[in-house]
Amino acid sequence: MTGCEGRNWDTDDSLAGVTDDWSYLYVSRFIDIFWLNDTVFEEGDGSVSMSFSKKDTLKLDMRWLSGKEKGDSVNVHSSLVEVSDSVAVVVDGYRYSDEFWAHLYTIEPGIINYEGKFRIDFYETGKTTPWAWGEVTYEKSDDGSTLYNYERSKPQVGRY
Repeated sequence: MTGCEGRNWDTDDSLAGVTDDWSYLYVSRFIDIFWLNDTVFEEGDGSVSMSFSKKDTLKLDMRWLSGKEKGDSVNVHSSLVEVSDSVAVVVDGYRYSDEFWAHLYTIEPGIINYEGKFRIDFYETGKTTPWAWGEVTYEKSDDGSTLYNYERSKPQVGRY
């Protein structure tokens, strides 16, 4: 993309890679918590212990916040609600960097019972109109071929 400052990284492969990474971090990893029972996992400098019963209503909220003058700043909120055997995940937030801005969100009403879409709108830094998008589709899987009850598509990307 010659002549477009701030977009030298925007090949389809680059957009798909970012979309795939962020769909894992903000959606898949969050849905996977639904399957954990009384578990300990490594997070950053220490371990996090989670204990809950799926017989109860479960609501988990996670907010990723990071603010830097130079580099990546993050404000993304993921929410999971589980009642009985139904689960819903909603994501909304922004990431800002020197190279680009991004709005990350689940398409309404969210990912319900493992079905729905996670989308990213990419913006040139400082601009208010998106120029590219990335999307991952989540589908319920009951065939036992996956560790969890869902599959996610390969990222699809496009330009506005």
